[in-house]
Amino acid sequence: MRLKSLTRCSLKKCVTFGIFLSVIYCGLSYYNFYYNRYVIKYRLAFDNINVHVSCNIPDLDAFDPSIRKYIYEPDPLQCSKNHEYTYIDNRGLLRMNDTAIKLSGQTLSHCEYKVIARPYDDTKNDITINYGAPVTFEDKTNIDGDFCKVTCYDSNSKPVYNNLHAHIKLKVNKLKTNLSTDKKNPNVLIIGLDSMSRLNMIRRMPQTYKYLTDNLDALVYKGFNSVGDCSMSNLYPMLMGLTDWYVDGSKYFFDPMPLIWKNYSRKGYVTMYSEDEPQYGTFNYMTKGFRDPPSDHYQRPFWLSLDDNDVINSLLSPVWQMAENSGMKFGKTSVFCFGRTPKHLLMLNYFHQFVKQYSKIPKFAFIWNNQLAHEWLNMVQIADDDYENVIKQMDKEGSLENTFLVVMGDHGHRFDWIRHTLIGRVEERMPFLAIVPPKWFKDKHPAAYEKLKTNTERLLSPYDLYEFLTDIYNNDYRDRAKPNQNGAPKRLSLFGSIPKTRSCHEAHIKEHFCACYGTKNIRVDSDTVKILANYIIEQINLETGRDRMKCAILKQNMVKTAYKIISGTQGPFEQYVVVVETLPGKGLFEATLKHYGNNVIELGGEISRINKYGNQSICTNIKALRKYCYCQQNVGGRELL
Repeated sequence: MRLKSLTRCSLKKCVTFGIFLSVIYCGLSYYNFYYNRYVIKYRLAFDNINVHVSCNIPDLDAFDPSIRKYIYEPDPLQCSKNHEYTYIDNRGLLRMNDTAIKLSGQTLSHCEYKVIARPYDDTKNDITINYGAPVTFEDKTNIDGDFCKVTCYDSNSKPVYNNLHAHIKLKVNKLKTNLSTDKKNPNVLIIGLDSMSRLNMIRRMPQTYKYLTDNLDALVYKGFNSVGDCSMSNLYPMLMGLTDWYVDGSKYFFDPMPLIWKNYSRKGYVTMYSEDEPQYGTFNYMTKGFRDPPSDHYQRPFWLSLDDNDVINSLLSPVWQMAENSGMKFGKTSVFCFGRTPKHLLMLNYFHQFVKQYSKIPKFAFIWNNQLAHEWLNMVQIADDDYENVIKQMDKEGSLENTFLVVMGDHGHRFDWIRHTLIGRVEERMPFLAIVPPKWFKDKHPAAYEKLKTNTERLLSPYDLYEFLTDIYNNDYRDRAKPNQNGAPKRLSLFGSIPKTRSCHEAHIKEHFCACYGTKNIRVDSDTVKILANYIIEQINLETGRDRMKCAILKQNMVKTAYKIISGTQGPFEQYVVVVETLPGKGLFEATLKHYGNNVIELGGEISRINKYGNQSICTNIKALRKYCYCQQNVGGRELL
């Protein structure tokens, strides 16, 4: 049963509770701010080479002494102990759990379900959901769809139980395909974790990492480098071969965009896409999303319904997460749970069922978890057992025999305290990437496998992953050079030769995101640094000037740190990295800058926000300004989220 104590409390209790939450949040925020002010002073020089010459891939210790104080074991996940009266069995039937009902001591008059579906509305297809007409059932029933909401009533017709269920309703048209999963049509399964660096995968998901590397002989790519700050900046190149600035999702639906799995679908593959935290989705954050479902099985309606049926917790989720990350609990059930089930398992179970239900049919699945790791460095460890178990089960069931399994992140941590260390800065640019080829691939394509293996030590970008996925679709694993297409940056497939001498410039990785260069600390009060810091503030204010009625003009509070990039080549400029703190809002901004003679300055990529900004910028509807804007309405006050 879902408890509804918040909605039933008196006005006085709600106000008191709200004030209490505000005090807790402000206290945690101050602690976060104070701690950031302290740790950011500690930067170390990392001797490497310049962005424009061959990349010397950083080889860092995941447990380096400089970051150990930020690593801790989160408390075990505590989900609800309440009985669940309904479940979906292995045949896809919605059933009553008579044992659970008996144990609860509850007397039910009847239960009903409603199918959860997307609305038939050309403007809100990916934003809202429709509930079908209620259907009463007694023991077991078929569900005409992947998702449903169940409500049970007592003898007074009072609702005493609510739950949501997700399962795979087989698509008849896909069952009739002439394709079969074989060596010409291998499956592609992509398991993604937001903000997961290679180092943090080693630290926080050791069991999953060990199973991948020891049991599945996964190839782990040490030189995988992000090309932008956020998920969109890194996933659009991988899934479409395009930069995020090329795609304007604020005005148009994403339906016409060349998503890689659409190629697989046209070939006859069955496809699936799931991403939690629907308001922050890769294709939905301040965008219109999709008019039509982008895949055969699309879990977004379920995630929207989950938020719709737990509005209070959904709104307060950032507060609950911050509290749990700090070891504080406000009840018996974690914010990372939905009833008795961890939220990440709702995704993994749907994914696993998809793989099993279409065992004979080629499939492409892309799942992406945002909640576990986006905000906090250590919390993702609560899911390590479950990710390992799902991968282990697929292995034992034979589901990986003819499958390219990809486990990956989009970037490392952007906001947690580790980001203010040198190692944190480097690993933010180096997400996790592991690939497990099909069992037969090494013997059938030995040259391509050797390239896959050799390239674990090469500089890679998400653009290269797009070529990798394209080659699988084309069943073409030859080593060959590919011309640029439609002005897109040069992309090299992981099945081909990637030069050891490849530079960030050649891989289309801007200076600001390149992890290949070295630095040395310089004085923050030097004349050059002062000029560069002022330039950063000017550029931010120039950007927010696009929405000046809403966004306040920022001023410099202090220069936090500055260092010079060690250059292996001669050029007309010198490069620096500078971090400034601004007022109002105490935002921390980091920029890579080229300093020419006569104080001519050029940005080496976008300016990064490296501390949390919550709802400081909630007033602007321009997505690009969210990390820069401080709302005029917050000036003189304090934002709560």
